[in-house]
Formats: sequence, C-alpha cells, structure tokens
Amino acid sequence: MLRKAAALLAALLLMLVPACAESLCLVNELCVALIDENGAQLLAGDAIEDVFAVRPGQLYAAGRRGDYGLYDAGGAPLGQARFSMIDDEGDCLIFRAGGLCGAMNDAGQVTLPALYTQLTSDGEGGFLALDSDPLDDRPDEIIHVAADGSARRTGVYTACGLSRVRSGRMPYMDEGGRYGAVNARGEIVIAPEWLYIGPFQDGAARMTGSDGVGLIDADGAVVLAAEYDWLDRGGTLLAALSGGGVEAYAPDGGVRLFAVAGENLSASLVGDCLLIDDGERARLYDATGRVVSESGAGTRYAPGTSGQFIASDGDWGDACQYLVDADGSAASGRYQFILPLCEGLYAWLRLEGAEYYSADLDRLQMSWNYDGARWGMMDAGGVERLNAKYREIRALSRDRLLLISEEELVLADRDGNAIRTWPTAEAEAPSGEAGA
Repeated sequence: MLRKAAALLAALLLMLVPACAESLCLVNELCVALIDENGAQLLAGDAIEDVFAVRPGQLYAAGRRGDYGLYDAGGAPLGQARFSMIDDEGDCLIFRAGGLCGAMNDAGQVTLPALYTQLTSDGEGGFLALDSDPLDDRPDEIIHVAADGSARRTGVYTACGLSRVRSGRMPYMDEGGRYGAVNARGEIVIAPEWLYIGPFQDGAARMTGSDGVGLIDADGAVVLAAEYDWLDRGGTLLAALSGGGVEAYAPDGGVRLFAVAGENLSASLVGDCLLIDDGERARLYDATGRVVSESGAGTRYAPGTSGQFIASDGDWGDACQYLVDADGSAASGRYQFILPLCEGLYAWLRLEGAEYYSADLDRLQMSWNYDGARWGMMDAGGVERLNAKYREIRALSRDRLLLISEEELVLADRDGNAIRTWPTAEAEAPSGEAGA
C-alpha cells in the first residue's frame, strides 16, 4: 500500500518544501520563488530555478540546481558563498562546493573552507572530517578539525564514512566490518566489536550482536543484552521484541515501563505509542501501558496530528482508513487514504477503480485510475472542509495551504479560503498583477 501511495504522490504536479508562515517555498512549472503568507514574492527571478528551506522560517537556499546561494526569510542574500549542497547541523551549516565540504555560520560567512570530502560538526565547535574518497573500498582516516581550523589526524579509520555526532558519540565501522564509536575528538571510546551500532540518542544506541539486537550506553556498557529479535526507540519509549513477548522501557533503556507476554507477536512504534498484534487483536499502548485503541488483527496505525492516529484495516484502495482520537474513539468516517497536512487538518483521497480478472492470480483485482485521483480536506473532527476536487493539497505552513486543480493554483488559509490564485493553464509565471 505504501509503495502505491508513494508512486501516486510522486506523480502529482507540484513539489513543495514545507516552511513557516513568514516565508514559503514555491516550486512548480509556473513559478520558482520564496513567497510570504499573502503570496507576495520575496525572492524570484530568471537566475533562480530552485528554492528550498535550509532552516525553515530562517534560512533558504536559492539559485540554479547545483549552484545555490544562502538567503534569509525575507529573501536577502547572506554572504557570498556558492554551493551545490547545504545541510543544517544546528550549530553550523555544512556545505559542498567543488566536490568538497566546508562550513559556514548562519550569516553565510565561511568558517571552514571547503577542503574535505566529508565533514560533520563535532558538537563542540569543531568538526570530524575525511580527506580521502569515502565511496571507494579503502577505509578513511578520521580527522579532527578544531574550531580554529587546525587539523589533527586521529589514526582511526572508518569504512562507512561519517555520520553525525550525537550524545558526544559517532559510530564507525573498522576495515573488518565491526562497529565501534568515537568521541567528538575522533578518539575510540567503544571498541569495534558489534555487527552494527546505530546513532546515539539520549546517551544510548541500538547495537546488533550475533544473537540479536540490544542497547549500549555512550561508554559501551550493555544496557539491554543483544538478544532481542527487534528493538526500536521513539520519543517516549523503547520497545524490544523476543520470543516471549514485548518489553517497553524508557528511551534510554534504564527503566522498564511495562511488558506484554505472548508468542508470535508483532510490534512497531507508532509515534509515542506501541502497536502489538497477537494475531487476534491489534492493540495500541501508550508509554504507561494503557491500551489507547483496540481493533482487529492486521490493523495498521500511523501518526496523525493533534495526538490522533490514522487507522487502516483493509487493502489499498478500500475505504478502510479513519481517524482515531487519543482515547481510542473513531473521529471520522472511512476514506481510501488519509494524509496529515498540518495541526488539525488532513487531506483525504477519492480514487476510482474497476475490477478485472487476473489469470495469473486466479482472482479479481482492482485497476486504479491514478490520473483521476482527487483530494479533499477535513479537520481533526472528521468534518469535510473541501470536496475531493484537487489534484493535490499541500500544507505550506500551519496556516497556509496550496490547492492545485487543473484550472488554478490557490494559496489558501486553513479553512480553504483563497488568498491568492494563479491560473495553471498559462505558461508564464504568476506576477504581481495576478489576483486572488
């Protein structure tokens, strides 16, 4: 189902990068611009063929693909640096230019020239870097770069490139394929003895051993033995599945919250809740062990908005999806597909299909008309605010939507009221004269 949904979304007309209410990225066939919440262009022009948010609401990249500059939320240029890629690491911006990586600050001033093949912030004002090809078959020596730009080779080699430093730790893989971790200075603090170590969070990381998955702390001490079939972490709990059932812990694995015993269970995290299916019933538990929602086996859940969930208890294309409130009660009717837009709003899909007989499967199948797919909008109470007549509905921010039909592109408020409208049939980009 998810694969078909992804294919459907990829085929839609417009691509948008979410932003805050003060500035919105608009990228389509008619217009490439940074606009304000009333649709006025903050940044546009022939030299700009792409705009995307670097730090939504604050920093944006704009230019020709592969050649961008940095701009503030009002469309003013920041610094003179040009780059092909940029990534916000919180305490700095990592950019790529001429095939190499450097760093700049929020004002667009280059603080570290583009000298390295890979670069990541160490979280302490410096960086971890590589200066050899991270994509070839040879391990690469990790370099620590201080805040003043001075570089020190650590003598530690990684065969999997760099990832981000979190909780003062970065996993790495040695040339033998085993995982360990280094600290912010690139020094080994966890010897490479695991089959895998994931990113650190709250001072702990998931690891894989020969008998299963478990959890270690930032010093490499085992918090949960590597004996589970599955383990995952969310914001409020960690869940681990074994043959005897599911155990739920605090995110760092230190405090056990509750357990559900049973054989042949399946489990997954859904937002801040844990879904357990025993083959007869699917139950959604919160971090206290309370059953939030209970439904038939095979029911799937996805996070919604406003503490809600989107439940699905049928096949793709069936009217089998509905909203569930935090108390487990149904909050809407059934739809073929529901997508969260922004806080308290959802898009819902109307999709036409026809049955046909598949000789290979020896059964009736559905053929869906994806070109005729249309979206409507409803609120968290299941009240339909817009009929299903749009090729796409996207949230630009909490208070601004973009509605796309065959005839027009509409910047709208949360209620679907038009703020600015552009005809989609015209070849020229919307100008200041185009009105709502």
